[in-house]
This record gives sequence, structure tokens and C-alpha cells, in this order.
Amino acid sequence: MLIILTASLLPVVVLLVYIYRKDQYQKEPLPLLLKALLGGALAGIMDIALLTLLRSFEVTTFASPMHHALYQAFCQAALPEELCKLFFLYLFIWNSKYFDEYYDGLEYAACVGLGFAGLENFMYVLEGGIAVAVGRALFAVPAHFFFAIFMGYFFALAKFRRNKKHTYLFLAFIVPVILHGIYDFILMYNDFIQQTNTAVASLLNLVFYIFFIFVWKIAARRINTMSGQ
Repeated sequence: MLIILTASLLPVVVLLVYIYRKDQYQKEPLPLLLKALLGGALAGIMDIALLTLLRSFEVTTFASPMHHALYQAFCQAALPEELCKLFFLYLFIWNSKYFDEYYDGLEYAACVGLGFAGLENFMYVLEGGIAVAVGRALFAVPAHFFFAIFMGYFFALAKFRRNKKHTYLFLAFIVPVILHGIYDFILMYNDFIQQTNTAVASLLNLVFYIFFIFVWKIAARRINTMSGQ
């Protein structure tokens, strides 16, 4: 169990240290960062409850594997997960006196995203073993981190540009949903067709890597810009 826990949480810890060290100004209080992490874990539990509810109304027939993958990627993954993350980010952080800089939005959102990723990762690794931990450490956990950076970017804009608060809060939700949905759609559609259409599956693999690198670079640029580097 200790090995599984370590394998699950190690990539989360690495990214937490990275985002914390990027803060060039006043460091955020650790209790509030831990509270944001807890918010992410609570978002994971809330998402499980929402997903259970959604599955009770799930459409059982789809016109094609593509439609099925779109439904799973956006309706069962991206929408509820990002909604739960934003809910706890707003609930725990918005009114904090320590949320007083643009970079803080990225840092606290990253903690929420990584709290969610840590819980999700533990559940997957507990079921699938150490082999699952490697792939998720390279892609799934960083993906949650990247989505959180986009959420935090617009969350900070909403905080400090109050004349467009609702617009930026909507963007803090919808941009991560779109990115998350595309990420999951590529993987899920690939799972559906890889046995029947290897050429398209290979192309989807290439598209996935290009998309992942693209999101990674934009997220890194946001971090550097907001941190003043």
C-alpha cells in the first residue's frame, strides 16, 4: 500500500513544489495551500457523486464510437470535474485576504487541481497497479495541472478585474472544460477504434502528443508571465 501511495502522489508533490517555488513574491501560507489541496480532494468526491447521478440518466445507445467518446469525454469527465474544481476553488479561496496577487490564482488553482489529481491517481493506481502509475505520472497528473493553470489564470483575472468578473469566471470554467474534453476525447476515441482502425488510431496518438505539448507550452507561458519571470 505504501508503494502505491508513493507512486500515486509523487508526481503531485513534484508539481506542487514546482508551482510553489515559482512564486517570486510573498509565499502563500501553507495552511491555505493545504486547504486548497483538500478542496481538490473534496472536488473528486463530489465528482464521483455527480457521475453516479449522471450515469443513472446515461444514454445507452450512440450513433457511432465518436459520439460515445464525445459524451464520455465532455459530459462524464470534463464538465463535472472542472465544475467541482472551480466550486471548491471559489469557496475556499475567493474571499481569502491572501489572494492578493495574480499569481496566487494560478497557485491555488494548481493546488485544487493537484488535490483532485492525487485522489483520482490513487484510485486508478490502486486498481491497476504500478504500471498504471507511470503513464498517469507522465500525462494524467500533468494534464490536471495544466487545466488548473488555465482555470487559475482566468480566476485571477476575475478577482482583480471586477468589471468583467462573470466573464472571466465563465472562462475559468469553460476553457479548462474544452481542453480537458479534447484531451479525454482523443484518448477515449482511440480506445474505441484502435482494434478496428489502426491507421486512425496511430494518427490520434500523434495528435494527442502534439496537443499535450501545445497545452504544456501555453500553461508554462502563463506561469512565467504571472510569476514575473
